[in-house]
Amino acid sequence: MLSLLPKRLFASIPKISYHRRLASSGKEDNQVQLSDSCISRLKEICQNGAFLRVSVEGGGCSGFQYKFSIDKHLGDDDTVLGDGGARVAIDSASAEYLSGATIDYHTELIRS
Repeated sequence: MLSLLPKRLFASIPKISYHRRLASSGKEDNQVQLSDSCISRLKEICQNGAFLRVSVEGGGCSGFQYKFSIDKHLGDDDTVLGDGGARVAIDSASAEYLSGATIDYHTELIRS
């Protein structure tokens, strides 16, 4: 008996790009902004030339992972935001994904 249906089905799904816009203060859409609470907290915890490093890494099935750490060494491709005791460094690859974002700090009963 001959089958009129193909044995393999092929489908083409268009590639959809998802971009989540975190927030923007309206100053420049492509620049990362720091909230007042973020600046205050960074001034408290960053001493002796330390700064906040923000990076974006692939997270497998769950998308991207946003990493925050305190660092003292700048890389060649780092962009530094802020001044004085509130500085944030972002590498060039991560800056593309953080474009237009606002970095904020807030506390909750179970975490900060």
